[in-house]
Amino acid sequence: MINQAYDQKNRIDYDMYTSTIKTALNTIKQDKDLKASIAQISKMTGIHRNTISSREWVRNALKKIKEDRITEDQLHDKQMRVRKESLEEKLTHAQNEVIYWFGMYQETKNFFENTNQQLKNIKTSRDYYESLYKTSQKSLLAAEQEIERLKNLLEQRGIHLDHLKI
Repeated sequence: MINQAYDQKNRIDYDMYTSTIKTALNTIKQDKDLKASIAQISKMTGIHRNTISSREWVRNALKKIKEDRITEDQLHDKQMRVRKESLEEKLTHAQNEVIYWFGMYQETKNFFENTNQQLKNIKTSRDYYESLYKTSQKSLLAAEQEIERLKNLLEQRGIHLDHLKI
């Protein structure tokens, strides 16, 4: 009868410790700042390490948590590498775009400067030929006036130019 009472008490303690350990394992699984170790569980639950380490399933659960963390870290590292590569690719693309548009800007700037210089040359040329035209017009007008004066002078002397071809 006494053995039964002890067995009953041991069973209750065992179940209570099991529940406490499971709660601690869940906490460790959720919080990556907590070490996945028997010592951590002992610290969290107040249960002696030997009591915890005697349970095979606890060691297996801790091992699984550690493996999951490593896998998560590797996955996180891989995602970060992929993200970094993606960002580097975008950066390279943006740099190429900047170089392209800077080249286009330089070409447009050079074209504008050349066109502007050509326009100045055309204006200068136009001004030159305009002044040459005005000078020629004045000379022609002066020549026509001289011709008229000479015709009038000849007519006054009685010489008619009708029969001459001028």
